[in-house]
Amino acid sequence: MTKATSRQMKKYMLITVMVAVLFAGSCKKWEDHTAITSAALNETLMEQINKTPDLSVFAGYLLKAGLDSLLNASKNLTVFAPGNAAMNSLSSAITSDPAQLKAFLLNHISGKAYYTRDASALLRVPMLNGKRVAFDHAHWGDAALTQSNIAVKNGVLHIIDKAVPPLPNIWEFIETQKEDYAQNAYIASLKYLAQDPALAELDSINPQTGEPVYKPNTGITEINTYRTKVYDIAQEDSLYTYILLTNAAYTAEKTALLPYFNARSADTANSNASWSVVKDLTIKGVYTASQLPAILLSKFGVHITLNTSAIQQTQQASNGIVYIVNAAPATLSEKIPAVYVQGENPMGFSTTDSKALAKIFYRQRMNPETRLSFNDIYANLGSSGANFYINYFSNDLYTVRYKVYWVALSDRVLSGQGDDAYGSDSTLSQRVQVRPADYPDSLLFDAEAPLPPNTYTEVYIGEYTNTDYNWLLSYPSGTPDGKTYIYNPATKYIRLQAPAKAGSGKPYNITLDYFKFVPVLD
Repeated sequence: MTKATSRQMKKYMLITVMVAVLFAGSCKKWEDHTAITSAALNETLMEQINKTPDLSVFAGYLLKAGLDSLLNASKNLTVFAPGNAAMNSLSSAITSDPAQLKAFLLNHISGKAYYTRDASALLRVPMLNGKRVAFDHAHWGDAALTQSNIAVKNGVLHIIDKAVPPLPNIWEFIETQKEDYAQNAYIASLKYLAQDPALAELDSINPQTGEPVYKPNTGITEINTYRTKVYDIAQEDSLYTYILLTNAAYTAEKTALLPYFNARSADTANSNASWSVVKDLTIKGVYTASQLPAILLSKFGVHITLNTSAIQQTQQASNGIVYIVNAAPATLSEKIPAVYVQGENPMGFSTTDSKALAKIFYRQRMNPETRLSFNDIYANLGSSGANFYINYFSNDLYTVRYKVYWVALSDRVLSGQGDDAYGSDSTLSQRVQVRPADYPDSLLFDAEAPLPPNTYTEVYIGEYTNTDYNWLLSYPSGTPDGKTYIYNPATKYIRLQAPAKAGSGKPYNITLDYFKFVPVLD
């Protein structure tokens, strides 16, 4: 080995040793940050808090609230303890109110052990006051961890640099802000009596469905239908984005929708326009300002435009985020959508005679133009089906002019049930009628149209204008006394009917893939 080579080798070894030392030091620092401190394994959480000088204020409040026994118990708990500086800045409104103080302290205690190794961007730690707080490695909520993973015999202690009062959930925010915001006032007003299965008395088990049947008028509780029909925004284990319109914006949106909900009662019309606004303003999931898409999709398939420039204020909630905005426009054709009534879902027939009903086929067909399958109904009535009808219904026809279409495949095919072919190659005729549920003998719409064979496309039938909608969209689908409201005063019966007289040699067959009511939105 030459002298030059020897010098190079010594230099290489020196560099290697230095790198190893630096790496070891770096690892040591990381281990110091994440390591579980085990010196206090013979002490309880309360004993460890009492012996930590910087937690003396926190310890005093635990004692005052009677929570010292909890932290001395043989449970597995996590405490996120604010230091004295943080506790000294705590509002007197909290420290002087026993209920608020206890809720605040329980907001720093979890019923399970959580170490920094468990933390992640998605973790929300359940606290003993029912809230959840995000735990993302070096942060718990808005607080930074100054000392972590102090393991004791009944859990783990983390010391934090801020006190973290419990945040209201979105429902609590709505309740406390209903005097200031008309939107919140409307949502908070949607209270009805309902039967709570957890409180109701079991009567029997439905032999068909296996579902429990509860005794009427037992377990009666007040519910809010926004929480049952949209999302239960009081739940702490789910996350939501709530869009709150300023009063001016809310009034403007409601006024724009009011013409589509004419009713005999002005209160009903106003409520339905309000419901149409608010039902789409809670979005599943949390969208922070930095992650906020330009368009949000509601539970009901309505696209809500939310520009950051429209945001007036942002409020954090324990189960999400609230944006107070001066605009959140939606597409009108999604608020007042086209209504489909599927042929294979009838509500009844003009007869209950089994021989007549045996002539009705529920079919699956393939559209040769779209190559998509569809289901329909075919009544193979032959020469004895004059005025035979199939009834349907819809609760979704609002007060607007509709263009009415059908897709109705009349064909001649093998039944697939081992008997003769059925159907017709002729151009047949059938009619569609709309009747009010509360006055079913009245005709609101009546049109007859030819039914050419092998037609797979939509056929325009005529125009129908719905003039009133006399039911609250926010109303529950059932009440504690067992009543259900599948059919209500806003229901429209839609009838597919065979003609009174068919052409010479033509059958009275009728068929339907679907009816389609398309609103004409000016």
